[in-house]
Amino acid sequence: MTKVIKSTDLRTDYATIAREIRGGNNVAVITKRGRPDMALVDLDYLEDLIESQDKKFQRSLRQAALEKTYSLEEVFAASA
Repeated sequence: MTKVIKSTDLRTDYATIAREIRGGNNVAVITKRGRPDMALVDLDYLEDLIESQDKKFQRSLRQAALEKTYSLEEVFAASA
């Protein structure tokens, strides 16, 4: 969900706004003088957005999906 917030409201009520944004894929668009200026997003959501744009990361995910997977038991049996 995208929410539009005035920069003055962000200054006075940051804790409440941050609580609404934190832990999800919500975005707060911060306006300055009535125009969009910046956005406030949860850090995990931002990292997901950046990774989704990274071609090298996407290739590594596709490659990993093609490789053999190991069960938890196999991993711990090999280290014992």
